[in-house]
Amino acid sequence: MAGEIAAKRYAQAVFGIAMEENKLDKWHADLNLMAEVFRDEDLLMVLESPGIRFEDKAEAVARNLSGVSPKALNLAKLLILKRRPGMLAQIVREYDLLMDRQKGIEHAEVTTAVEMNLSTELKIKDQLARLTGSKIEISKKIDPVIMGGFVARVGDRVIDASLLNRLQKLKKDIVQQAA
Repeated sequence: MAGEIAAKRYAQAVFGIAMEENKLDKWHADLNLMAEVFRDEDLLMVLESPGIRFEDKAEAVARNLSGVSPKALNLAKLLILKRRPGMLAQIVREYDLLMDRQKGIEHAEVTTAVEMNLSTELKIKDQLARLTGSKIEISKKIDPVIMGGFVARVGDRVIDASLLNRLQKLKKDIVQQAA
């Protein structure tokens, strides 16, 4: 959880810089290149090794990231200094979400009890688009526990239209009426 929060903060800072410089796409390309380089297990071992001097790590990264902007290279060095090079993939995901939000696109994780057909998916997308005022991209998840309906997470919002939720509310109402 702490890693997620830190990744969001890094992504927000980078996004702010990219907006100021009007270089959203360049930063996007640089971050993706950095993430690809940082996926190299041998390099990651070097970057995470406490026995190797920071200067040597920074030099190794600079050699591998010769095409990125100086500020992106500074970010890579900062992540090494803070011992967070493995966080770059999360930062890229968060940056992508911020870019999409800038374009009016929100991502929703929609959980259903069974696989959605295309018609149902489009109806849910429409409902969520009306609620948020944004274009919606859906990632699907199946969880039989919800019994029916759906649960959607869009950013920090949760829309629970599941059968399980309705049954729990009904149970609560019955208990309150009996008291």
